[in-house]
Amino acid sequence: MKIRRWWVVVGAVVLVAAPWWGPRVLGRFRFFDVRRVEVRGAHYLAPATVVAALGLADRSSVWSDTRAMERRLSGLPGVRTAVVARRVPSTLVVTVAEEEPVAQAVGGGGGPDGGGLVPVDDSGRPLPYDPAEVPVDAPVVRTADKALLGVLAAVRAADLGLFGDIAAARTGAEGGGGVVLDLDEGRMRVATPLDPAVVRALSAVRRDLAARGQKWVELDGRFHGWVVVRRAPSAAARAARPGAGAGAGAHRGSARRGPVVRGHRGGGRVRRQGAGGGAA
Repeated sequence: MKIRRWWVVVGAVVLVAAPWWGPRVLGRFRFFDVRRVEVRGAHYLAPATVVAALGLADRSSVWSDTRAMERRLSGLPGVRTAVVARRVPSTLVVTVAEEEPVAQAVGGGGGPDGGGLVPVDDSGRPLPYDPAEVPVDAPVVRTADKALLGVLAAVRAADLGLFGDIAAARTGAEGGGGVVLDLDEGRMRVATPLDPAVVRALSAVRRDLAARGQKWVELDGRFHGWVVVRRAPSAAARAARPGAGAGAGAHRGSARRGPVVRGHRGGGRVRRQGAGGGAA
């Protein structure tokens, strides 16, 4: 029996090296029916969804047209690229590259009341990933605003670590507009479109403050060449002003240090971006 299978494999190699009619001849043998499909690269999409998109029949051969399978997979929402390879005698290996979500939009029809979180790409297109089934590590936004999503995409491209720490993002209607990025330790303000150098500068200042053990409530990168640091008031300052929380009265008075900077009772610092986006 083993000898017979060996000759079948040898014959298959000969036919594959033959003209276009070789695979057609091999496709008639049940020995080459697809019995196994390996899916690689799928994190958000269920493997069963990927296999279903191949369009395999009850008796599909590994010698079927893999380019047609790749075209069908490329039309599957959430798939950026797909490659289908054969592993004789009976296995197809499918490797997909998924569209990475840049945000999770609120109220995108994820529930019976029209609520829920729907992952979206940087163009605002909904992606068919279910956050209830597979964790989606992306910031939450209220609306899939393209300028807002563009900022998140720029942060992800420039600093993946910072992108992973953003819990939510929104347009800043107050205080000069731009986009507000909410992190656990505070918020960042940036202008649109976002320069990658600004992302690197904000990250450098953030790391510097963390190394010094200094808490902050806001890092403002909207001023060309500068990062404005607004720090939380000390415990003594809060005790002297009952009822004043971190960042209270952040727009009291006016001062000028390089760019226009508003005075604030929480105590603030202006840091000049050094070469390479560092803080000087």
